[in-house]
Amino acid sequence: MTAPDSATTTLRVALIGNPNAGKTTVFNALCGTRQQTGNYAGVTVEKKTGSLRGYEYIEIIDLPGTYSLQPKSADEEITERVLSGHAGKEKVPDLAIAVLDASNLKRSLYLCLQVIETGLPVIAVVTMSDIAARRGLSIDIAKLSKQLGIPVYPVTLATKEQVADLTAAIATHPHPLSPSPKGRRGKSNSLRSVAEGLGMKVSIEDRYAAIDKILRGVLKKERAANTLTQKIDALLTHRLLGLVAFAVIIGAMFFSIYAGARPVMDLIDNAMKMLAASLRGTLSAYPVTASLVADGIIAGAGSVFVFLPQIMILFLCISILEETGYLARAAFLMDKLLGWTGLNGRAFIPLLSSFACAVPGILSARVMPTDRARMATILIAPLMSCSARLPVYVLFIGAFIEPRFGALWAGICLFAMHLVGISVAMPLAYLLNRKILKTGESPFLLELPEYHMPHWPNVWRRVYDAAMNFLKRVGGIIFALSIVIWALAYFPHSSKTTEAELALFAKTNAMRNEAALSLLTHVPKDKSAEEKKAELESKLRAAHLRDSLLGRFGRAVEPAFSPLGFDWKISVAILAAFPAREVFVSTLGIIFSVADAKDDPAALGKKLTHEKKPSGEAAYGVLLSISIMIFFALCAQCMSTLATIRRELMSTGWAVTVFFALTSLAYLASLAVYQIGKRLT
Repeated sequence: MTAPDSATTTLRVALIGNPNAGKTTVFNALCGTRQQTGNYAGVTVEKKTGSLRGYEYIEIIDLPGTYSLQPKSADEEITERVLSGHAGKEKVPDLAIAVLDASNLKRSLYLCLQVIETGLPVIAVVTMSDIAARRGLSIDIAKLSKQLGIPVYPVTLATKEQVADLTAAIATHPHPLSPSPKGRRGKSNSLRSVAEGLGMKVSIEDRYAAIDKILRGVLKKERAANTLTQKIDALLTHRLLGLVAFAVIIGAMFFSIYAGARPVMDLIDNAMKMLAASLRGTLSAYPVTASLVADGIIAGAGSVFVFLPQIMILFLCISILEETGYLARAAFLMDKLLGWTGLNGRAFIPLLSSFACAVPGILSARVMPTDRARMATILIAPLMSCSARLPVYVLFIGAFIEPRFGALWAGICLFAMHLVGISVAMPLAYLLNRKILKTGESPFLLELPEYHMPHWPNVWRRVYDAAMNFLKRVGGIIFALSIVIWALAYFPHSSKTTEAELALFAKTNAMRNEAALSLLTHVPKDKSAEEKKAELESKLRAAHLRDSLLGRFGRAVEPAFSPLGFDWKISVAILAAFPAREVFVSTLGIIFSVADAKDDPAALGKKLTHEKKPSGEAAYGVLLSISIMIFFALCAQCMSTLATIRRELMSTGWAVTVFFALTSLAYLASLAVYQIGKRLT
């Protein structure tokens, strides 16, 4: 391309190819780190752009992978609209680069000829030549270029020399400056004549006839022995052994997401706690500001950053599985198990990922082939029992189930809680696909690519993009609402409440005046006083929370939750847990004056088992614990999940619908369990 006259003029180059054809490798090689992501105007399809190395005025657009310019999905529709100049206000590309997979040249040429038909200037690049060679295939690049009538460049593994040649070709390729779509069409006749000269018309049969003619002249095939891919697939796609291998591989992925992220998540959590404690001490003369910074800003930021390890590990695993070629095999194996619901095999990745956290699970629903299938997958993802629910299960099972029924039934109960969401999600997926969204039958067609080692720059780039997208799209919303929840839980902060609680605490514990004074002045005289100080602070936090706007609202809505067996304390904890489910246990710890309930659920469990109603009977028991766990297993009590749904579906309405629908479902299920249980016991 010749440089434009104006420094402000941007030349657009569209990169187009089949899925798994090596398009991402070419894009990363051409642009390096000068990339940015976003969405195309009015749709949720991701847009990835970058500047050509050494030529900042040349913009490379990485179009979604497609097999044809006759669109059957949102991705394919965007590709067709960009090339035709109908993608919003975006102008027609100045040049198209068609990526040709050497190991599947016939299929790639079909798309390439369609691109030539558009009349755009076209350059072709051939990838995967190494895989083609293992299959006994070789391509005459010079003859292919002559047959197509366009420049063709080999870019296998994107070596520096190949990338330099392609970059130079893009930068020096002739093109009309700032052409209008109408003018561009006028210049397309010469290129269209190339296609017509090959005998290509508009029918599929004619296109493939032209492709066969090209292949006879450029493709040589030698007999190849059974490839490593065929030998591996004998195991991994076997109808029985393949499922066992699938369970092991996906189980390891799930374990790595859950267990592998935990140390980093704990590190982030501890760092945020230390920072909050430090700032709280620095701002001790300004209690409101100290609480805002420590409990609002720092806690809000922590609730955002704590998700990053799971998201990054998830996309690391998905990228490795995709780069190696296994992801297509896994989707193939799961297709029959999910087919009755209207979902196909691709849905298993986002649903499985949601057991660790619904946020990365929803983000990975982009693998679904159509918008409606993607929407259905996103809408049921919150029903998968994520790791944030685990502390709730552990608390109530440890306090009420295990002491009465033993460890075996405790384990069964924990497993059953994870099955609750699945048992509801699958029929709901059937209802969404067959009755509401009416997605129709979606043929599950996919190619099983050759196994190969991951291209690590692609892997790391995808992990980085996933983390940045999460912080940009979801982090701000979580952070803002965390501040709102803090304000509701803090105000009003009455000094009278503080004095009353101090007096009550000193009286009930028969404390000496000097001991009480040491607690008030934060100068404990011994270890026992230090422990009493922690209890006092927990007692004060509980008093402030009870009298706060959030606490008052909890008492106000207690009648609505009482049919489920919930008192105002459980109600307040549920309301406070809206930013993140993990907050439920911590809030109960504040209410019941347990210094660190999250790290010591047994201590909180003892408090719950000893809690009494005014009548003297136990306030909580086995039935109530099951009612609470059922509620948490089904409710949409997660601000980050709702924020992600809103971003991914570009609809506040769907996020609100998910919240009210799943919360109502959770309410009704918990109500049925509690009321039926009361009548049976």
